[in-house]
Amino acid sequence: MTSYDIYLESGPQRKKTLVHVLNLLGCVVQADTTDEALAAAPDAIRSYLRYLHRHGETVAPNEKIETRVAEHNTEGLFSGQALWPQDLKPLAPAALARYVKWLDWSRADLLALVKGIDDKGLRAKPPKGRSLRDILLHVLGADKSYVYGLVGPLKAMGEPTNAADRGDLDLRIALKEARAAAIDRLKTLTPAERARIRKAGQSTYSAHRVIRRMLEHEWEHRREIAARLRREA
Repeated sequence: MTSYDIYLESGPQRKKTLVHVLNLLGCVVQADTTDEALAAAPDAIRSYLRYLHRHGETVAPNEKIETRVAEHNTEGLFSGQALWPQDLKPLAPAALARYVKWLDWSRADLLALVKGIDDKGLRAKPPKGRSLRDILLHVLGADKSYVYGLVGPLKAMGEPTNAADRGDLDLRIALKEARAAAIDRLKTLTPAERARIRKAGQSTYSAHRVIRRMLEHEWEHRREIAARLRREA
């Protein structure tokens, strides 16, 4: 059995709740109540372990999972805005090298999910929720915001993102090019950049937090898309 500390983020009424599994950076699950989020956590962890195992990480997806609430932030911040102690620590070179690989795998799996879906299929509006195209544009735009918040404007990332938003570039090409540019830049973070904490409004940017949110955000929407397509995230 493996025990995972989980970190909860919700409003004072403990309704809509986001569960972070910080020892599996990027693993996150959201539900309408805290109890529902806690109940969904083991399945989310197992699904995330399967994803990492597919890419060669030494993990055991079939092991028994136990969870323990380490902290519950009920300040009512916008979902995903909570700051955890790990976010304020300098990102070690070994951790950076590991997590940029995860960013690469995550984007590859997202693109594999939507491979072969034509533009009409991407734009099709489901009975509930956004079209696949709108979800993908949302992921693309969020990535740009995270990276720009950490290192400033990055032309190699901004150009494909903006072109896809205008409809001038295939969305999947933009997703591939923008993530590659982000990874190239993140790999070159200096010791000062890996330790820097920057605040802008309600947002706090650090190397750890930016990479965490890029992984978490994409994981949430990969699971959303996978569920719609009835596939594995």
